[in-house]
Amino acid sequence: MKYNDYFFPLRIQFATGDIHATQCSMHMTISPAGKMNSITLDNITIDPERFVVIKNGLHIALTKTEFLILYLMMSTRGKIHSRSEISRFALGEESLNNPRTIDTHICNIRKKIGPMKERNIICVIKGVGYKLNDALIT
Repeated sequence: MKYNDYFFPLRIQFATGDIHATQCSMHMTISPAGKMNSITLDNITIDPERFVVIKNGLHIALTKTEFLILYLMMSTRGKIHSRSEISRFALGEESLNNPRTIDTHICNIRKKIGPMKERNIICVIKGVGYKLNDALIT
């Protein structure tokens, strides 16, 4: 990993809106200018322009991978994503040497975000994948 990849993660293909959308056949929240839009859900706002997640006015520190996973889940509400789909989006490749890698990142997101309406923000669909918790979408 190069210095710029760590400190300027949005500069990679991510900022142009070319985020593997064709590979994963995902519907992304991308403005006409090709930038990813901020998304607010309940009391959480995720801003890809500034690479920031805010819950109840407080900044939550997420890694690049955790940020991308959360953005994927929030921008495709209701869609179930397989581990390989999440891996392609967040890691840029299907990096599943250890299939539990994505599980670990999602666990970390849950810990950092905390419960919302007494539920986890991301729920598991056994044998299929992960999705944003339906209770938070309504």
